[in-house]
Amino acid sequence: MYKMPGAGVGVAGGGVGTLAATGADVGWWVTMGVLLVILGIAALIAVHRRNRRFARSDG
Repeated sequence: MYKMPGAGVGVAGGGVGTLAATGADVGWWVTMGVLLVILGIAALIAVHRRNRRFARSDG
């Protein structure tokens, strides 16, 4: 019978145990998290610059 990945490993709370049980590489998740943070900061800077440009053109 098929057994779900992570079943019987104590995955009630999820987390790193679930990642390890499913064979996911934790380094990949960390890399993706850092990338998302960098993209979020870049988006905030772009919005801030756009808002400053629009504020100057209203005057």
